[in-house]
Amino acid sequence: MPDRRHEPGLSPEIGALEQLDLDRPRPPAGRPPRPRRSGPGWRRWLAFMVAAVVVVALALGLVRWRDTLGTRLVPVPETHRQIEAAEKALAEGRLSEPGGEGARELFQAVLARDPDHPRARAGLSAVREAAVRAAGQALRQGDLDASRRHLALARALAAPASELAAIELELQRRESDEADIAGWLEQARRAQAEGRYDGPGGALAFYGRVLERQPDNTLALEGRREVLAGFLGEAERLIAAGELDAAAAEVARVQALDPAHLGLPALQARLGEALAQRQAQWQRRLEAAAGLRRAGRLEAAGEAYAALVVERPEDVAAAAGLDAVVASLAGRAIRRAADFEFDTAAADLERARGWRPGHPDIAVAERRLRQARAASAEAAGVGADADPERLPALLLEARAAMRRGELIEPPGVSAWDRLQVAASLAPGSPEVARALDEYERAAGACLERALTDNRLGQARACLDALEARRGALPAERRRLADRWLGHAEERLGANELDLARRALLAARELDPDHPRLSLIEERLRRAGR
Repeated sequence: MPDRRHEPGLSPEIGALEQLDLDRPRPPAGRPPRPRRSGPGWRRWLAFMVAAVVVVALALGLVRWRDTLGTRLVPVPETHRQIEAAEKALAEGRLSEPGGEGARELFQAVLARDPDHPRARAGLSAVREAAVRAAGQALRQGDLDASRRHLALARALAAPASELAAIELELQRRESDEADIAGWLEQARRAQAEGRYDGPGGALAFYGRVLERQPDNTLALEGRREVLAGFLGEAERLIAAGELDAAAAEVARVQALDPAHLGLPALQARLGEALAQRQAQWQRRLEAAAGLRRAGRLEAAGEAYAALVVERPEDVAAAAGLDAVVASLAGRAIRRAADFEFDTAAADLERARGWRPGHPDIAVAERRLRQARAASAEAAGVGADADPERLPALLLEARAAMRRGELIEPPGVSAWDRLQVAASLAPGSPEVARALDEYERAAGACLERALTDNRLGQARACLDALEARRGALPAERRRLADRWLGHAEERLGANELDLARRALLAARELDPDHPRLSLIEERLRRAGR
């Protein structure tokens, strides 16, 4: 057989093996070859030894861990029952109980027999987490004892300090608050027993402090409710006595502190009825006083309005009615002074001054009274001298005053004052009559100009001058009153209440029966509120 050891493409190893095979002895020719064994014997022996080792190891493991493996594969009935009971207790929130039926105790009982039991270990971790959550929830609900218990359980189960720090800090603050609250409640009860309800040291102040910290504190709520019930009882007594403003103050105090107080609705209804009755009575008194004023009974009307103002100084209608009476008395004093009725004019002014000392119409009437007295004295002196050449000079002075627009002001030198002296000197003189006609035309023209220019104060002076000659002029008064009411509405629209009130008073003095007066009064009253 050819030597292939050096044949190209064959490795030396293969060549060597083939050479060994060629060198091996061959059986004699004619004898059949023996069959070859499938593998060497040492391999079978090795496989047998490995299998034996594995079997021995498994046997030893079964002996060593037979209890643990049995528990894993076929749980012991008692352990299984305890695990289920522990998980149920955890679900129900029974984390720890002294009798041993809490989740913590049941899980620990399982771990006492089997320290590596996975469900027991996981369950105990869940108990720890639930204890932390329960501590925070109890703290939010104000149950400090429960929060303390849950915190102790979480610490016992080795909860991380970072999870407990915030709860412990808040618990310490709440515990400090509890000490303060106990002291405040004691002080509140003492103050309540002594009848001290208001002020910094009163029962309500201490109850309020408690409720700021603990809005649901039962003792504080009940104590405050008792105090407020006493306030409502006082309000009932005040309503029965007719002291409605004081009763309303008591009711308002209770409502501010406890809007849901059970005694409030009924008492508020009673107070509302009493206030409505009082307001109706007040309106009847106002209407009665206005009727007296319209009837010309100024003294009686003034007394009625003055009594109303004393009771309610802030009432707009009563104050306006009294101002109107004072203005009417001042106007009547001016007319009486023009007729040389000085004593009655002075009496009117004295009465008006007693009700409204600073009313501007009183000052005007006083000046007119002084003018009239001076004119009367001058006329008496002229008459005593009986100087016939004095009359032309008086008429010249009167016409000069008319040209200056000094119809009724200033005192002593006005056209009206000069004509009054001339009339007293020569009562039937045609020259005096012509001068009086000129005065009347000048006063009428003055009134028209002032109304055209919307100078209402000047228009009133011109109307006074005209009425000094003609007497009362209802149509002209109504016309000027309309202008004043329009001005009052404009001032109301601009929220200038003082100017509106003065305009309303001017209109009422001119025309007390004007139909628009009540409407403007009501608008002014609402704006004043």
